[in-house]
Amino acid sequence: MKRATPLGRSLTRGCVALLLTIGAIQQPAVSQDRTFSITGSAGYSLLSLGAVDDKNASDVVGWSNLGIPVSDFASVKQSPFFSGRLSYRFSREIAFSIYGSSFSKSVSSSYDGPDAVLQLERSVGATDLSLGVAYYPAVQPYFLQWYLQVNLGVILARASTKAFGTQNTKPTDVGFVSPLVDSEGKYRKTKPCAAFSVGANMPLYLGIFLKGEAGYQSAQVGQLDGDITQSGVHSNETSTTFFDFSGFIVSVGVGIEL
Repeated sequence: MKRATPLGRSLTRGCVALLLTIGAIQQPAVSQDRTFSITGSAGYSLLSLGAVDDKNASDVVGWSNLGIPVSDFASVKQSPFFSGRLSYRFSREIAFSIYGSSFSKSVSSSYDGPDAVLQLERSVGATDLSLGVAYYPAVQPYFLQWYLQVNLGVILARASTKAFGTQNTKPTDVGFVSPLVDSEGKYRKTKPCAAFSVGANMPLYLGIFLKGEAGYQSAQVGQLDGDITQSGVHSNETSTTFFDFSGFIVSVGVGIEL
């Protein structure tokens, strides 16, 4: 039997070292038991805020009927959001997590004419804080790990309205500017919420992974409690609009195992 040449021995050692290196890289990248990870994501939501859009459209019609044709509001149903998650991989099948997300959407409408000037501003947003459980099925592709996620928590809903305008009047030959409207409202409410999603983690390098997730959240908040100021006079009122933050959400982010 021929002895291996120095070149052959070098190649063999190199291949073994390469395999060990690949194994060292891949092993922590596929989330073993008892590991923590932190993920930051950005996403897009399509929520059931049609009642808010209808109320904004109704206000546009109301002002137009008064002779002030303000522009239409944009929809508040679609909005980007940002989220973060701290996860603990209890076993190969189960992971627990603390999840938080936030979004805010502002829209406006205005009129600037010789008879009047009017600016209308509306905003809606929410912060979601929840605890989650993820289940990783036994069947997994080699290049990623997919899971089913359930979150239960609370949603802190908020909304605001602002209207300011003046009008030009001419009771005599001399015209002057008089107030038309000056009001501001801030609304808030906290309600339970739940979400179900399907996600996947794709290992990149040395514990860093790419996360993708898509799902549906249920968060029917209803009427919000408001603090209203009209021409300097404060009052507490309940919104006439029902807020439903339920809808479909998708997100993509980057995480790292600790």
